[in-house]
Amino acid sequence: MGHAAPRPGVAQHPLGPLLFRIRAQEPFRARLMATVALAGCCSLLGLAAWMHPDPRGLGTHKQLGLPPCSSVMLLGYPCPTCGMTTAFSYTVRGRFIAAFHAQPAGFMLAMATAAAAGIALSVIATGRVWMVNWYRVSPAMMVIALISILVGGWLYKLFVSL
Repeated sequence: MGHAAPRPGVAQHPLGPLLFRIRAQEPFRARLMATVALAGCCSLLGLAAWMHPDPRGLGTHKQLGLPPCSSVMLLGYPCPTCGMTTAFSYTVRGRFIAAFHAQPAGFMLAMATAAAAGIALSVIATGRVWMVNWYRVSPAMMVIALISILVGGWLYKLFVSL
């Protein structure tokens, strides 16, 4: 069902490729969904570009009218998401080291948002959709990986940045 033919000399996983592209069964619907996803990604990245990153590595979100982080105010320590908005804002400016320093998980999320925009563009242009071979992906491991990234970013922020 749309899998690429095996290439000589390349080891193949017994369960097939992890990611593959197929022609969408309903190209109009796939392109419409990709357009909505692209609009969402571009909105987030555009908002990050509009804001000016706070040089302290957190607090950029206050430009949206949001209050300061209560964790920093009450405990003196950042919450797990402190620095996410700043990391997005640095990432869209191409300041990747500053973005990572502000919040590693936020930098990774900003890069994933940009990648999702690129994937959405490819679906709009070609009508082909990316599929995940869920036989090779453990949902539990994905959740553990995402939590690890968030906690790892928070620990970095706690011990290195402050």
